[in-house]
This record gives sequence, structure tokens and C-alpha cells, in this order.
Amino acid sequence: MSDVDAFDGVVKKYLNAVADQNFQQFGELITEDCEFTLVPIGYTWRGREQVIGALTVSGDGEGTGGGRKVRITNSFANADQVLLEYEREATIAGRTIVIDGYCWIAHIQDGRIDSVREYINPSNPVIALAMTFVLRVYPRLTRRKARR
Repeated sequence: MSDVDAFDGVVKKYLNAVADQNFQQFGELITEDCEFTLVPIGYTWRGREQVIGALTVSGDGEGTGGGRKVRITNSFANADQVLLEYEREATIAGRTIVIDGYCWIAHIQDGRIDSVREYINPSNPVIALAMTFVLRVYPRLTRRKARR
């Protein structure tokens, strides 16, 4: 298996884990000291447990399997980094909507993700305004979930 095949495998497994809300599978793809930075608020989660906790909250709130659809709109990769622009479904007030403007940049080392930076810039102004509020409280939500 070439480095490119291994790299593609990590990215595909990540996308499947996000779409299926399978955080155990995602945990197998990241290093123990992985860092996830949500750039719009400048907050970084450090370590596998915190990163998985942050992603669990971003899913359906409980990580029980939301079957979210993710559609890649653009991608670039080199030997150890990948950039994915994507849109995904979200449920807001009982309605499923598509949110665009996600950009995910990951560094991959030895076949595992060791850092992720995510940018979110939706084109819909109402969604952008709502995301501003949600992203501001997001770190608190992840800490509260971790204490449960």
C-alpha cells in the first residue's frame, strides 16, 4: 500500500465516521495527543478524549448516530496534509438543513491524524448569525458533557 492509499484511507474513514456519527471509529484515526482547533473562536481541544468530546457535541448532541450527510465540495492534499471544503446536514428546530462553508485542514503522521483546524463560514446570513452564537457556547457545552 502506498502512502497515498494510506492517506486516502484515513480521509475516507474520517468522512464515514462523521457521516455515521461513529466517534469510536474516529478515535482510532487520531493520535493520543491530537489537537482540534475551531478557528472562528480560537479554541483548541487537546488530546484524544477532548477531541472526541468536541466532535460528539457537534453531532446530534449525544453521539448516538445521526446519519449526517457530508458532501465534499473541494479538496487538496499533499504528502501529509489534507484540506477538505464541505457542507453537511444539521437539524435545527426539527428541520434538516444544509450548512455550507466548512473547511477542514488536517495533518496526518504515521497514518493517523495529529492535528485539525476547522473554519466555518456559512453563506446564508441567518445561519452565519446562528453559528456565531452556537460557536461561542460550544466549548462550555463540551466541558459540561465531559463532566457527566
